[in-house]
Amino acid sequence: MMGKHKPEAEQVAFFEGVHDRFRSAAERAGRVHHDLRIAGATVRLAFAGESLVPFFTRALAHLRIDPVETPDATICLWDTKSTGVGMLPPPCDRDRFSDRGDLWGFHSRRIKTAFHYHDFSVNVFDHERNTGIYWVQNAQLLPYWTLASPLRTLFHWWMERRGCQLLHAAAVGIEDRALLLVGKGGLGKSSTALACLNQGLQFLGDDYVIVRNTPAPTVYSLYATAKLNPWDLERFPELRPLLHAREITAGDKAVVFLNPPFASRIALQAPLEAIAMPRVTGRDDTRFESEALPVIQQAATFTTMSQLPYAGSHTHQLITELCASLPAFRLELGRDPRGIARSVSEFLRHRERRPPGRVAKLRPPQTPLVSVVIPVYNGERFVAEAIHNVLDQEYPALEIIVVDDGSTDRTEAAVRAIPVELHYFKQENLGPAAARNRGIRDASGDYVAFLDVDDLWPPHTLATLMDELLRHPELDLVQGYSQVTEYEDGAGVYEYRGNPMESFPYSIATALYRKRVFDRVGLFDKTLIYGEDTDWFNRAHELGVAMKRLDLVTLVVRRHGRNMTQAKSPVELNMLRVFKKSLDRKREDGDA
Repeated sequence: MMGKHKPEAEQVAFFEGVHDRFRSAAERAGRVHHDLRIAGATVRLAFAGESLVPFFTRALAHLRIDPVETPDATICLWDTKSTGVGMLPPPCDRDRFSDRGDLWGFHSRRIKTAFHYHDFSVNVFDHERNTGIYWVQNAQLLPYWTLASPLRTLFHWWMERRGCQLLHAAAVGIEDRALLLVGKGGLGKSSTALACLNQGLQFLGDDYVIVRNTPAPTVYSLYATAKLNPWDLERFPELRPLLHAREITAGDKAVVFLNPPFASRIALQAPLEAIAMPRVTGRDDTRFESEALPVIQQAATFTTMSQLPYAGSHTHQLITELCASLPAFRLELGRDPRGIARSVSEFLRHRERRPPGRVAKLRPPQTPLVSVVIPVYNGERFVAEAIHNVLDQEYPALEIIVVDDGSTDRTEAAVRAIPVELHYFKQENLGPAAARNRGIRDASGDYVAFLDVDDLWPPHTLATLMDELLRHPELDLVQGYSQVTEYEDGAGVYEYRGNPMESFPYSIATALYRKRVFDRVGLFDKTLIYGEDTDWFNRAHELGVAMKRLDLVTLVVRRHGRNMTQAKSPVELNMLRVFKKSLDRKREDGDA
């Protein structure tokens, strides 16, 4: 069972212990300082020795400044291989780790802590001291993307406290105006930015930039690098001498370091004039077309929130407001790189100037982000329909998380064939409770909903449940009823069976939850393959969790002969175990 919040005092103690390790490493290897100016603020990179310097300064060299007396923030870096100083043991069990780097239950506003599997690094930041720490075992093993965008997590935490936001995007400009390019990898952001750079336009960043929405939409440069698919290098042969590595491993991207060769064209900041999502068309010409705001918002938020630890509703709201403050376009990319650059230049030159300090008068609606978790085991028949059912809710702020619980059929192929941005995680077969827990740990939203892969939500279910939670902030969850349906082979349709008020009273997918409730009640009991829903609601009731049931059907349960609970006895469904667990808790409370 997952524990509750880690006390802030313990998180502070972990930070101080890690800081002591850095000091020991610096005493052994000496200190090396590089001062940078980032988005108008100063940060000092304090290295324990020289070993990490070439790995973490090359992408940031265009931001280097003369040493300052007192930087706004300091980031301390050390590695074990060169200094001999190791990292402290993890401050929690490994089942608290998320793919994004968050540690479940570490919710301090002062201390941020993350562990990244991709580079096996520890990142901690103390906002009271304005000090961050980065540790890695061996810098020689760092993946290429860490070299292209180093210290991304620490910069993210520091910048969001300054009213800024790291954003997965590219940005190019002319004179004193810039275009922001958003969307997932492979849409053409990097190739567009490099095509513009080659034709004399300003380059502000690729992969990640920093944005600010107030007092006016602005973009700041962070990394002077670009990442390209290896086949795209044929379009930019002049960039080959700037590659980080001449040999590119299959599946990796080519990292290009643009500073110093293009130093004169790298702008440090610029006002934003518009935001666009690239799309490769195969046509000869490049053109701009108007795009719907929700499409742009989804393109801007998805990768950013999936990669940055502790990104949440505050992140989603800032990005949403930025998108609403800018004219939105779809950049239809042609074949000719020169034509792309020419179209972008003409677009920026001929747009009507935005008045200084202008922000959109019309703010986007305050729509909280909902993370929808879909656990699936051998659900290739249903998974696409489930995902489209979520999209058909027409709720504008969604994060879809599919957790594949060790499927042996073509579930993964079915998920990846869906042209929708979502998170897909695969784990060994541990049961639906463990799959839901995995989704909760990786959820970015402050609100969480669950949908079993073979069930459906009626139209507008999410909006209805969210409206009730927003009107009643004292509630931790709102639920409805589940309507059972059964598949009729002859008719080929699902027919209603029974009274919703008498079936599955504790169905997990009938409700919308504030994520905070799982800190109080705990996660689902992964030792229960069945009955985990009743067990969780029993615990919630015992703790006095504020919940409300609406008199409407919020879930359609489809019985089709292959359900997990089909033909299971009460013993097999763990009803006796669930009852005994509740009885044991009451006895323990009585003894206390």
